[in-house]
Amino acid sequence: MKEINDVVGIDNVFKPHIVRTKQYKGGSTRDEVNGDMQFYKLSSNENMLGPSPLAMKAIQDNIASLHEYSFQSDEKFREALEEFYNHEFHVDQFVTANSGIEMIELIGRAFLEQGLEFIVSTPTFLAYKNISELQGGTCVDVPLNPDDFSVDADAILNAVNNRTRLLFLGTPNNPTGSYLTKEVADKIIYNLPPHVVVVYDEVYFHFTDKDDFKTAASYVKEGRNVIAMHSFSKAYGLAGIRLGYGFTTPEIAGYLNRTRRPFMINTLTMEAGIAALKDVDHIEKTRALIHSEKYFLYNELDKADIKYWKSEANFILFKTVMDNEAFTALMLKKGVMVRTTEVFGLPQHIRVTIGTRVANEAFVKALNEVIEGI
Repeated sequence: MKEINDVVGIDNVFKPHIVRTKQYKGGSTRDEVNGDMQFYKLSSNENMLGPSPLAMKAIQDNIASLHEYSFQSDEKFREALEEFYNHEFHVDQFVTANSGIEMIELIGRAFLEQGLEFIVSTPTFLAYKNISELQGGTCVDVPLNPDDFSVDADAILNAVNNRTRLLFLGTPNNPTGSYLTKEVADKIIYNLPPHVVVVYDEVYFHFTDKDDFKTAASYVKEGRNVIAMHSFSKAYGLAGIRLGYGFTTPEIAGYLNRTRRPFMINTLTMEAGIAALKDVDHIEKTRALIHSEKYFLYNELDKADIKYWKSEANFILFKTVMDNEAFTALMLKKGVMVRTTEVFGLPQHIRVTIGTRVANEAFVKALNEVIEGI
């Protein structure tokens, strides 16, 4: 008997939309660049103050129990989230995942298939497109305004049709640092048809200080088809544990939770997340650092006559006068790691994480040396 693969090649059973999809690749790690070299890593929007101390203690306290399945579900974590939000949202309105990336995967799995569409506004987080296309969805790009990276509400609403299922809104947006004003967010969300679900990605919300910034909370309370997406990777300084969550209407949350596998979040991650929610002091120190240091960097970029965009996140996007890869290579040689944004569709632009004063001074020194050497 012939083997099946002798009759039908394995490539003939691969799903075409998966073969066509380009995998998402995040920023490089220290080891991928040069594990022995000493440098400031300002490329991945991490918290340079380190992880939440309360989260670290929780991890240490639970290491000895790793031989057991400590949790049958994520209910303890969702109960902690309900308490964190002062019971404004019920435990059944939360969906937890291993990072914001996995939240996007759960959402795409739940709402997309071949023949259905999702909307993004580039330049934005590449995972929206990559992961959604893996579910068979077709991407409809409504680009941001190239001058200030603002969202075009009218163009988004005009792009919606009966095949649209998801709309991704990053606010503050990665890699631009721009945000949705209340006026623009309201215009979009209050004019969408009921078959469209908004993924309101606000993982950088801790860093904004704009009076007209609007979180997803009020939309969810009104019963709108909105999923708020949050992460512990930024302000809480827990990028390494890969923890994220969303909150939405009870109906959408119940539906999304049907797509999750059992035993989804590990013991140390869950305990760390629960502890981090209580670490108000760490959040306030982080917010204060980003707020003060971004103005230091604005001033230095002005001195260097470099075009940049003011940011509501913990990073700044600026323009370079040379090839992205060449620029990042020169900066790394001078001890500073920054992120090229060519993969976001922004050639000759760079994203730099706002760090401590020491790290920021090292960045400024390296930047000025690169400019002088051109």
